[in-house]
This record gives sequence, structure tokens and C-alpha cells, in this order.
Amino acid sequence: MSTAKKDPFHDKLVAIVVKLPGARVDWPWGSAHCKVDDKIFVGWSRLPDGDMSVGIRVSLIRQSELLATDDRFSIAKYVGKYGGLDMRLGPRPDWREVERFVVDSYRIIASKKRVKELDAQREAPRAAKAKASEAPKAQARGGTGMRAVARTASATKPAKAAGKPRSERS
Repeated sequence: MSTAKKDPFHDKLVAIVVKLPGARVDWPWGSAHCKVDDKIFVGWSRLPDGDMSVGIRVSLIRQSELLATDDRFSIAKYVGKYGGLDMRLGPRPDWREVERFVVDSYRIIASKKRVKELDAQREAPRAAKAKASEAPKAQARGGTGMRAVARTASATKPAKAAGKPRSERS
């Protein structure tokens, strides 16, 4: 039986990360660092005061904006010159905001192939939802697919006279 204390913030961050294509959690220096294809895109640990700090990557322009406007952010050690930031989560983080930062960091670090996988993964539920909402409309028009198109097309064309040469058809 483990004596380690459960950390709901850690669990929530892991849940965000494992949804990303090829992402995995590693513990190279005693704290969680998440990698995609062996490149770190996010890491976190508890600070001495107990607050959770999350290290992310942003563009250098975004880094400047966040540092100037939001005191939760500070320059990350070692990777600050590349857009690395540390973000204090505080006692009640906005998890949607945290997820956006994690996903944006992933997009910066991951290969184009992985980003395409992520986009396809995120587009699939939208496409299914759009298709599901389109089905009742299509049924109201008389069905869906090629059969419905064929029924519609055949209803507008005059019937062919079977067996007669073209010159004798009306």
C-alpha cells in the first residue's frame, strides 16, 4: 500500500495530458514532466508554500504579455529564453484555462504530425455532432445518401420508354 498522498491537482493535470497524442508523464528530476516524442512540453510540482506551479511554453510575444499583466506567471528556469513560463495555479484554478495553456504548449513542442493528430482528434467529435444534427434535416427532405439523390433525380426525369429506340421515344 502506498503512503504517498493523493494530489487532485496532479491527477487533473495528468488527465489533461494523457488525452494528447503521444504524450506521457515522466519523472526525470523528482517532479512530473510531460513529454511528446521525448520533448518536454509541460511540467509541474508543488512549491515550498504548497502552491502548484506548472511550467509551460508560449510564444515570446505571449510570454511578454503574460508577465506584464498577470502576476501568476514568472520566467521559467533554463527555458525562459525560449518562451518558458511558470504559472502558479492558486487554490482554485480555472481548469479550462490551464488545459488551454497545456495544449498550446504541446502545439509549440510537438511535431507537425502530432499536431495534425491532435487536430483530427478534436475535430472528430465536432464532425460527428454536425452529422448527427444534419440527419433529421436530411430525413425531412426525403432521406440521405446516394439513394435519396437517386430518388430525387428519378422523380424529376421523364420515364424512359423501355425497349424503344431513342428516335421513337417521346
